[in-house]
Amino acid sequence: MPRAVSVRFLGGLGEIGRNSLVISQGRDAVVIDCGVMFPKADMPGVDVVLPDYRYLVEADLDLHGVLVTHGHEDHIGALPHLLREVPMPVYGSAVTMAFARSRIEQSGVSGISYREVGDYQSVKVGPFDVEFIPVTHSIPGATAVAVSTHQGLILHTGDFKVDRTPVDSRAFGLDRMAALGAQGVRLLLSDSTNADEPGSSNSESSVGVVLEEVFAENQDRRLTVVCFASHLHRIQQILAAAAGSGRKVCLVGRSLQRNVKLAEQLGLFPGGPLTGLIDVEAIDDYDPTSVCVIATGSQGEHSSALHRLAFAKDPWFTIGERDTVIFSSDTIPGNESAVYRVINQLARLGARAIYPSVRRVHSSGHARRDELALLLTLVRPEFFVPVHGEYRHLAAHHQLALETGVVRGQARICGDGDEVLLSERGLASGVSRSGDYLYVDGEVGDINASVLRDRRSLSADGIVVTALTMAEGRKLVGEPEIFSFGWVHDEREEGLLLAIRDVVSATVNGLHDDQGVTHLKEQLKRRVGRYIREQTKRRPLVVPLVIEV
Repeated sequence: MPRAVSVRFLGGLGEIGRNSLVISQGRDAVVIDCGVMFPKADMPGVDVVLPDYRYLVEADLDLHGVLVTHGHEDHIGALPHLLREVPMPVYGSAVTMAFARSRIEQSGVSGISYREVGDYQSVKVGPFDVEFIPVTHSIPGATAVAVSTHQGLILHTGDFKVDRTPVDSRAFGLDRMAALGAQGVRLLLSDSTNADEPGSSNSESSVGVVLEEVFAENQDRRLTVVCFASHLHRIQQILAAAAGSGRKVCLVGRSLQRNVKLAEQLGLFPGGPLTGLIDVEAIDDYDPTSVCVIATGSQGEHSSALHRLAFAKDPWFTIGERDTVIFSSDTIPGNESAVYRVINQLARLGARAIYPSVRRVHSSGHARRDELALLLTLVRPEFFVPVHGEYRHLAAHHQLALETGVVRGQARICGDGDEVLLSERGLASGVSRSGDYLYVDGEVGDINASVLRDRRSLSADGIVVTALTMAEGRKLVGEPEIFSFGWVHDEREEGLLLAIRDVVSATVNGLHDDQGVTHLKEQLKRRVGRYIREQTKRRPLVVPLVIEV
């Protein structure tokens, strides 16, 4: 009897980003995607967040390759970190491989094999037969992957929408999905990002029509269009609108410039090499009404091109009263305050801002309920697990699966770190393990949740340092010294610091001979912290320093 096939979720279930999972039968395994999540407001100092791929490093598995569904950062951004630890081949469409190769090699990882797979092509990856099926999304070359195992077919949709009129005319493989459904899909893993949104998503090509209208309405103003650097279909339509209105185009943002160059090399833009591009250094040489700027920074990121322009930190030009800024993207949950901070700043400058809630200048790349229901109906999976989304998205998709015919008990909601086992007996829970965030702050794993709590405490309430010197016999040498930073700076400070010194002295004097420095530090943190809370209602980080002489 064949052993059960394991599906372990390393990230992407309960959050937007860090999408990754591993399918294994026996020791043989393949990974699907390995992406990053961008840090939230309560993660000070964090660059990006990775899926918990430590399982892949520690487990006794033969990893035959990474199957990459598409080239967005939340699906490929963590590949350099994983492949540095566990080198293996990377599989995907030509466009996806170009994005993945650029991302990996840019990070200094070499020696990786990149294997391009055509639409509807099947390849052997270890013992697994894997078919790549075209889907429509907000980046060219997106695919679903169908993995044949000895427990039947596992179909992973990747990120998708059902776009009937895609910009590049590359059709969604609905017929192939239906054929697989007729043959029998044991387990469907499907994108849930918009599962709580009714109806269907708008076609990407509809955005181009709106952009042309907005360009025509703003003939007397300089235009800046902000979008994701990887949204090549959107960039293609912005370029077309600019050309149609006789505007030169200026690309601002290194990632944007890199991706446009990559798209040109792949022949993704119709008409051959781009013309009408100008360098940002020369932008003042042109009438503002004859220029369209394409910039990154749609999520309000501090280091982005738009943020520099809005807050007068760009050396070449600034935004003012004759500018219109078009936000051609949705706001990722958690980034709302950062985005509206930039929009408010643009208003202060007298600029006009246009964003999706006031004009249809964006269409999501993720399927809504009607599209998800269509796929569920075509595929008719025996078992179903929603993936890619916050818990509310997973719950909505789970309910939709039940409404479209998946038997109750054969659809389940999983979380990061969970494992499901597919066998002749059905789908069962396996052994869950950590689905923790791996934080990157310069290096991977240098910080953890405890460090972040300390950072949040520092930012909210400051720090109090108690420094004391102890001689042999647990005797104080001199008076304890108390320092505070970002705590209180008023007439109370001197008196509070003297009182804290008394608390420290009393704590040391109450120490028994058999109680060491570790115990003393714990007591100092507890007693000083309690005293400060009682006196000020604040909770600064208390750091005891003890020097033994």
